[in-house]
Amino acid sequence: MEEKIDFEKVPYQYAMCLNRECSKANTCLRQLTAQSAPEKIEHWVIISPKHLAAQQGNCPYYRSNAKVRYAKGFIRMLENLPYKQMQTVILHLMSYLGRRTYYRSRKGERLLSLSEQQHILNILKNCGVSTPQQFDAYVEAYDW
Repeated sequence: MEEKIDFEKVPYQYAMCLNRECSKANTCLRQLTAQSAPEKIEHWVIISPKHLAAQQGNCPYYRSNAKVRYAKGFIRMLENLPYKQMQTVILHLMSYLGRRTYYRSRKGERLLSLSEQQHILNILKNCGVSTPQQFDAYVEAYDW
């Protein structure tokens, strides 16, 4: 059974697609979002049908409706490190994520994509952390 998209969770100004003839329409987030838009929405952001008609090959706007596993927070990961090693890791993580994003990601306010998770684990490995690490929590969500 196909899950209905909760329109409240759709990112602001998310471009939708109206091309129901597309071969991937049944699995495209842009198409499924357009189908689940409530009647109270007066204005939509859509990808131009004329532009889509001119596209050759695979659609560059296609977004799969398969959910991905995001990590949520890494405070426990840092708490398990010796103090000096933790300070080094934090400096590298701030350099990679930026100061504000580091703090939001550490607390779990900002979800971490699979590539960001891998990059953080590589930073830990490069800083001498040899034991396997787990993020504080994991959630399944759409990759908008």
